[in-house]
Amino acid sequence: MEEQDKTRIIRRPSAQPPPPPIPSRQAEPSLPENPDKTRILPRRPEDLPAQEGAAKRPAQPAEDDKTVILTPPSRERATGEAPLDDAMIDPIVGWLVVVAGPGRGHALQLGHGMNSIGRAEGQRCKLDFGDTEISRKIHATLTYDPRGRKFYLMHGGGQNLTYIGETPVLAPVVLNGGELISLGKTTLKFIPLCGPDFDWSKKMD
Repeated sequence: MEEQDKTRIIRRPSAQPPPPPIPSRQAEPSLPENPDKTRILPRRPEDLPAQEGAAKRPAQPAEDDKTVILTPPSRERATGEAPLDDAMIDPIVGWLVVVAGPGRGHALQLGHGMNSIGRAEGQRCKLDFGDTEISRKIHATLTYDPRGRKFYLMHGGGQNLTYIGETPVLAPVVLNGGELISLGKTTLKFIPLCGPDFDWSKKMD
């Protein structure tokens, strides 16, 4: 068969041209890290407004919880004496001087109110010089009453007794000054500062 007698198939073009190809999206170039960019940090409780941070702020101790010693108002009105100022919250009212036994030569300060005597930490008059016959806590108590301006000695709860001279202290005893107080192997001499003739609340001329 000759070449011109061959059947040729011709495809008709479609009515609409095919859509153009979508160009591929190139990756955006990454920007360098900016060290100066703004960072968001969580707020601290103390930076929050009063209502928002109230529950998160730790409670602060109230100033009203502090115990202060004041001159009784009745005595102040009767005698015209002034109350203690801030610098005299716990003034010295006398001393206990170790005159015999361990710690001889040391002095212990006495303050307003009750002065506990013992070997342990927290005792107002701490006798930790090695006399183990003294109770750790409250072997005895020496109290200054600012209203009556008197001192009282009372035995504590220890098994070993407290003596004034050779007499055991079995009930509160009024001290006038110069008494020798024995606890275990230790002897203390009581030296008062306050009393009928002087008190820190009294106005000085």
